[in-house]
Amino acid sequence: MNPSHLARLLCALLPLLLTSCSKEAGYEIRGDKVVWNTFVGDGLFGKWSEAVVVGSQGFEILQPEGYAKNAQYVFHRAAIIEGADAATFQLLEKQGGLAKDAKRVYEAGAVIVGADPASFERAGMEGLGRDKKDYYLGTLPLHVRDVASFKVLDANAVRKNDHIWARDNLDYYVEMEAIPIADPATFQVIQSWYAKDARKVYFGSKVLYGADAASFQGIGGESGEFAKDATHVYCQGQAVEVCDAATFQLLKCRFAKDSKHSYFCYQSESPPLVLPGSDGQTFEVIGPSSQGYGYAKDARQVYQGGNVIKGADPATFVVDPTDSEKASDKNRHYHYGEPVP
Repeated sequence: MNPSHLARLLCALLPLLLTSCSKEAGYEIRGDKVVWNTFVGDGLFGKWSEAVVVGSQGFEILQPEGYAKNAQYVFHRAAIIEGADAATFQLLEKQGGLAKDAKRVYEAGAVIVGADPASFERAGMEGLGRDKKDYYLGTLPLHVRDVASFKVLDANAVRKNDHIWARDNLDYYVEMEAIPIADPATFQVIQSWYAKDARKVYFGSKVLYGADAASFQGIGGESGEFAKDATHVYCQGQAVEVCDAATFQLLKCRFAKDSKHSYFCYQSESPPLVLPGSDGQTFEVIGPSSQGYGYAKDARQVYQGGNVIKGADPATFVVDPTDSEKASDKNRHYHYGEPVP
């Protein structure tokens, strides 16, 4: 760029840069009014938006970009919280969105339904709170039947479909749903998806009817989606009829095998697919590939992921230790599972 053009560009941008640096998002008391500042856009190509909130007399900023109040109203991000009592309103945490007044508890300006402000507190996990009578996830009550025995099992599973994240002596919890436990004394979570007691096996919020609780066990998977009992292998709570439960095992690189077949598991939501013509007795994983699909072989064929490498010789097939996309056998070289001319 021509130096003179660059200088003119910098001169044109300098006022924008200075203005952007001098402003801050959130409340600003400007003379006799309160202004809410918002930056709309991205970087140099955005602009500041201003909105007058209310008069500045008696206005108190509790959080620069969160709560504020005056003698009459409570505000969250410049919006009036209808029904909030300004005289008794207070923050319950300095940086977060939890607050209360004499009547209600608030999360990011929204009312936590039914919460008791006198006894409400965080319950050791983001988004979870409790008072003397119940637990609350976000702004909704869980309607816990046995508050004294409630405990979080996996805080990372709370927002995941079908994952079990908490329990008490009567129920276990999947997201907001409470599922009755048949035998609380023997209840245990096997993996985030699965649980069992002496009488039943569970997947998410459903009972796995027909599953044998005595022999049921989790066997892993990318997100814990596989389990088995004495007669069936389960993927995502569904019985995979083709698999032999007694000999089924998960291997590296999304492969699996039993005494009859070998399998490739494309993703956690899908059941394992039989590798056509495979021999489970001699099947072995021989290396990863950078595409996420590994190499494997048996006495008959060589595989990359769910695909057969046609013509490859399993007895001499090896993966290049310096480049996992290259391989060879006694007849030819391969790149990404395809023969190299």
